[in-house]
Amino acid sequence: MNKDKKKILIFSEYYLPGYKSGGGMRTIVNIVSHFKNTFDFFIVTKDCDGKGDKTPYEGVDYEHWNDVQGAKVFYLNDKNIKLNKIVELIDEVKPDLLYSNSYFSAFNRYLLIINGLNKFKDMPFIIAPCGELSNEPIKLGKFKKHTYLNLAKSLNFHKNIIWKASSEVEKSEMAQVLGSKSKILVAPDMVPDFDFEESGDNKKPEKIIGEAKMVFLSRLNRKKNFNFLLENIGQITGNLTIDVIGPVDDENYWNECLVLIKKLPSNIKINVIGSIPHSEVIETLKKYHYFVLPTQNENFGHIFLEALQAGCPLIISNRTPWLDLEKKKVGWSLPLEKKIWSGIIQKCVDMDEKEYKILSGNAFSFVKKWVSENNIESDTLNLFNVALGVTLSKSA
Repeated sequence: MNKDKKKILIFSEYYLPGYKSGGGMRTIVNIVSHFKNTFDFFIVTKDCDGKGDKTPYEGVDYEHWNDVQGAKVFYLNDKNIKLNKIVELIDEVKPDLLYSNSYFSAFNRYLLIINGLNKFKDMPFIIAPCGELSNEPIKLGKFKKHTYLNLAKSLNFHKNIIWKASSEVEKSEMAQVLGSKSKILVAPDMVPDFDFEESGDNKKPEKIIGEAKMVFLSRLNRKKNFNFLLENIGQITGNLTIDVIGPVDDENYWNECLVLIKKLPSNIKINVIGSIPHSEVIETLKKYHYFVLPTQNENFGHIFLEALQAGCPLIISNRTPWLDLEKKKVGWSLPLEKKIWSGIIQKCVDMDEKEYKILSGNAFSFVKKWVSENNIESDTLNLFNVALGVTLSKSA
């Protein structure tokens, strides 16, 4: 490690070599990839991959820091995630900046206590709730979450925290929960370096009128709202195939979905694929015509950019930062209303090859332009510099 570089200690429930947990983890992976030559990163994480997974990673040193793609990573099992261990790791690293990649995680519970006890002293502390404090996620488990939040506020555990929002919409929703005086900075989630050498639509399957292949690639939980999709496709005519890719977060919820799947007519096929490594996502998405996700809320949505890169027009809810997709001719961002969803899905099934190729090409062109026009790297660097008290020159 370079003595001249600032040290950033990140607490993230999940990290590499895991791949099941979604966008929050990918944001940290991308931050390290982009800034490993600027900062020294230390990451504390769980020893397993994804919610409900209890199988420890193989080939990991659980007693020491591991070198993982530009960061030092320390893995803990659930029994070792406790106050004295968190304090021990902070004292060992002596970071210039603390970063928590969740609000409701076990890690952050202890970090808030330490903060409330003034143990951080002058050490800046960033919390990125990753959508957890947005309107819809707060409604799920509302009583428990609000009790937790109110207790943290009353004990002054929120003092001097810098909060990271991924968009202005998330910032507004967070302010409603945390209070208008909270210091909330906007920095869109870091994305990977996209490879645009190949066209996003040159490997797409032929689009035959009356047939469509869609993919739902996400974790299976109530927030992702797969049941809504199942409830609104029973009357579709033509042949519709939807492949479901991702881990099951909530077994009870998934069992509800299985009941709905059994009620679907024979022209609608649901294939359950399970999780795939992140390295396979783009090539997998290229096998489908459309990406579909009627989510109740997303603070950013890495997977949307990846789907667009693979030439998949989006069929998503309007509860994400990705709005007006129909005007942009790259898909649909829809209110969660039955008639609207069934109508658009039928339109997609009925679409011919010529119209589809234009839409698919637009999707690829859109994300390529978006990446070139949005300097997300500078927003994240500014977040770190503000926290560290670094004053940037006007030319920076």
